[in-house]
Amino acid sequence: MLVSEIEVVTPATLEECLSIIANEEKVLKLIAGGTDAVVRMKEGKWRPSTWVNIKGLRELRYIIEKDGAIHIGPLTTHTDIISSSLLQKKANVLVEASREVGAIQMQNVGTIGGNIGTASPAGDTLPALYVLNTLLELSTNKSKRIVPIEEFFTGPGRTILKKNEMITNIIVQPQGENEIGIFQKLGPRKAQSISIVNVAISLLMAKDRQVLSGKIAFGSVAPTIIRAKKCESILTLHPLTDEMIQNIAKVAWKEVMPITDVRATAEYRRDMASSLLERGLYRLMRRWESK
Repeated sequence: MLVSEIEVVTPATLEECLSIIANEEKVLKLIAGGTDAVVRMKEGKWRPSTWVNIKGLRELRYIIEKDGAIHIGPLTTHTDIISSSLLQKKANVLVEASREVGAIQMQNVGTIGGNIGTASPAGDTLPALYVLNTLLELSTNKSKRIVPIEEFFTGPGRTILKKNEMITNIIVQPQGENEIGIFQKLGPRKAQSISIVNVAISLLMAKDRQVLSGKIAFGSVAPTIIRAKKCESILTLHPLTDEMIQNIAKVAWKEVMPITDVRATAEYRRDMASSLLERGLYRLMRRWESK
């Protein structure tokens, strides 16, 4: 099928969009920023009979705080996230991740919903969303359901999203006054490439360097984003001295499960996962001590 032979429909409202994707007879695919679409079509992976262009659905582009949580519309761009004073204050780890999504041009058009829906293990915003305990609202024209982001992905490019469903809300838990977060990425070229390894860290701190609780999520080291539960369990045992940080980083080397591909070997990814976590923890401690 030639690209020119693919039908494009543009719903005017969310209600109309949900009605369109309820059609079981057509092979439909949503498109918003479209930053992955041309690449995937050239690879022969994305060839729906109809593209559903949702870029103009303004009702799905927002960042608001409500009922103790931050709600982000799936059509919110990475530039929107970077510019949000609310997210800078209460979800800075997501802001840092969005800054690493490609070049500025890609940040201007790429959406957070698209980053989630593509389900790449290398998606830069995904580890940040994991450590923010994110919930996803999935809607059809008849129902809605809320699922934790960790249950959404089933493998590279695969999710639990049903054919007639779409992401309609992204709900993140704000970081508290004593919570600090950071996103670290390793790629072939700074801010222009797919991650070889990335990591997001969020820590709830007590006095000095004592961690009350912490979350660590890695990307590009397994079929989906993974929480480093063994590393997390060590975080609270003792204050984060240099020795403790180095020991946690060694545990990360064993906990990740990378593969070898054209971008990096599995061993290199293990080494870099350990190094990124160590560097991130050191930087977080310097931030905490400077507050």
